Amino acid sequence: MHKALSQCREAGIKSVEIGSNHCYEKNYDYCTDFPFQYLVHNYFPIPRESFTLNIASLDNEIRKKSIAHIKTAIDFSAEIRAKLYTFHPGFLTDPLDSNNSHQNYDFQWDDDQLKLKDCVRAKNLMYKALNEIIPYAQLKKVRIAIETEGSLNNKNHLLMQRPEEYEELVEKYSVNDISINLNIGHLNLASKAFDFNRFEFVNIIQDYIVGMELSHNDGKEDQHLPLKDEGWYWELINDVRFKYVYKILEFRNTSISSIKKNIKFIEKFG
Repeated sequence: MHKALSQCREAGIKSVEIGSNHCYEKNYDYCTDFPFQYLVHNYFPIPRESFTLNIASLDNEIRKKSIAHIKTAIDFSAEIRAKLYTFHPGFLTDPLDSNNSHQNYDFQWDDDQLKLKDCVRAKNLMYKALNEIIPYAQLKKVRIAIETEGSLNNKNHLLMQRPEEYEELVEKYSVNDISINLNIGHLNLASKAFDFNRFEFVNIIQDYIVGMELSHNDGKEDQHLPLKDEGWYWELINDVRFKYVYKILEFRNTSISSIKKNIKFIEKFG
């Protein structure tokens, strides 16, 4: 990861979100050698033994391991003075692995698990996990947010995609407890999968949005493409309500020069 951070520094980038696209290292002490404003995301620091984080898992060991990882990530965020730690709200089934296709960065799923899924139990396990994570983050003085989910082809495997799920969330927790990281790509997919209006959805969670994960997709797959000038999302990015929200470029297989171009693009349009 040191090489990636060095490239960002050389490119004049000042803010970095550290996520899952790195290898396990014994320590990341060198992070404080860089002058970045950091955000930390989900599966970081990378654990020695790989697993798929799922705080709503019906498998007790996976769920306990996931909560323990999030607490480790909160500790790390406190150490590097990260402005925010974001994580996924969990899944109804446990993913098999990540896709390696450049056309789709969604997880690989086992549809046979759908026979055993228990939506109510998984949701309650997610809330039980949040009730443990929130006071830990408050103790460490780290701001946390869950990321909105969304898939068209694998919608039956995911939690926290639909407006009514977030209506329940905001009834349970205040913005001082937990915030929301609005994933624009996921929102595009979820709105098509469940036939709801993207902007009405945002109105439900507007007071909780602290970050936006930005990427473009075709409405079919989670492609993590750079933003386009004709994209539907500029109205949200430009919205005065979200002027001070963290804008996070979540692209894959994108060069530093293209990232710099998109930063200027957001400065121009956003």
